[in-house]
Amino acid sequence: MFSTQPQHVDVDGVSVGYYAEGQGPEVVLLHGASGHPETSFPHLLDELLKTRRVIVPGYSGSSLTPLPEGELDVDRLADQILAVVRETARGPVDVIGFSTGAVVAAAAAAQEPGLVRRLVLCGGFAHYGHPWQRMFTRTWQRLAEVDANTFAEFTLLHAVSDRYLDTLTPRERLMLRAGLLPSPGMVALVDLIGRLDVSDSLAKIEAATLVIGNRLDQLVQPRYAREFQEAIPGSEFVELDAGHLAVLEKPEELLRLVEEFLQRPPVR
Repeated sequence: MFSTQPQHVDVDGVSVGYYAEGQGPEVVLLHGASGHPETSFPHLLDELLKTRRVIVPGYSGSSLTPLPEGELDVDRLADQILAVVRETARGPVDVIGFSTGAVVAAAAAAQEPGLVRRLVLCGGFAHYGHPWQRMFTRTWQRLAEVDANTFAEFTLLHAVSDRYLDTLTPRERLMLRAGLLPSPGMVALVDLIGRLDVSDSLAKIEAATLVIGNRLDQLVQPRYAREFQEAIPGSEFVELDAGHLAVLEKPEELLRLVEEFLQRPPVR
């Protein structure tokens, strides 16, 4: 948890909230569409704060930042993240993004290469336009309209592996499910997922990049993660034996991959 209150920066009339704590090299953490800055990074946040200054923005749709007028688009969310970096960082930062946050991180790195030193992208995707993906988002959107509880259960069933879900107590399952009820922000982000496509931007990324796919991921299957990685010049690809929410299922392994990548000496 954070020990300080969130701060805010105005971006095109939207008050974008963020947390910034700790000392050391700066790293930005970006949550996914169903997450929030306060709850999305268990274990990872505590460990990174031991050696780094951690910046955690909440883009529009999260608990910290309201939705703007009109439809969301990924460039607008990237603008929000870049504004937070300019406001808080002393120079180029490392960025770790999860799911939709990985897509926003990639878009931001492509938009302003000079602000991003390294990228770690977990559960990211170039677009959500394959037939399976389109069918999934249509079902997701319809459930949000007709049955909030079923939406939450449907999301949970796809966000974690069956193996992990079976290890949870009834109370733990209930808490996870409660956090996935369809808020207006989450619904807007689900709609964005169905429309976004950053394929053309990925070739502009200059930062050293590690793409993490999840072998048991039902939201971003490994072939979609690999497609994402192959479009980013010079990027690397590794897989975790986890579902989409690897930060919950394999926190120690994820942290090890992150730390090993971020601690590498810069390429000259």
